Amino acid sequence: MQPPAIQLIVEDHQALATVLRALRDAVERTGRSGHAPDFDELRAMLFYLDEMPARVHHASESELLFPRIRERCPALRPVLDRLEAEHERGESAVRELERALTAWEVMGEVRRESFELLLRTHVDVYLGHMEVEENYVLPVAVDHLSPADWRELAEALTRQRSELGASMAQSHRALFARITAPPST
Repeated sequence: MQPPAIQLIVEDHQALATVLRALRDAVERTGRSGHAPDFDELRAMLFYLDEMPARVHHASESELLFPRIRERCPALRPVLDRLEAEHERGESAVRELERALTAWEVMGEVRRESFELLLRTHVDVYLGHMEVEENYVLPVAVDHLSPADWRELAEALTRQRSELGASMAQSHRALFARITAPPST
């Protein structure tokens, strides 16, 4: 059985992957239909991809999990450094996507392809990033962290997320539910 801290990280990854794929699929659907997209829906997805990782998920990894792994498994430091750099680039990539979406909305179809290219790149990079964490970093962490480490991490993650506030967590869940609701026809 996975430690609760890993389960929480993987659940975050699953939610982020769901939103990334929903965003990609929504854009592909509009391309096939020939209709203009629901820009508000796309903007909500981008907001989630900016808000959730920056305020919750990346903090869990960078402030709590990665330092413990660095301490217990120094050989993994270069990989963790790369992942943290990707966290920072991911935040600027979402802002670039938001700008490209606005350009598409106000300038029309001439800007669609640019948005789609940025989106495909971001989805591929982010899914690959999470895959490295899940298939390489987390298994190494399981091998190198002690049961006491895992207990402390679970407590710290719970404390960190409770400090963010129940209302914010509820808002993220509501936004996630809105994003993942079946598209209206």
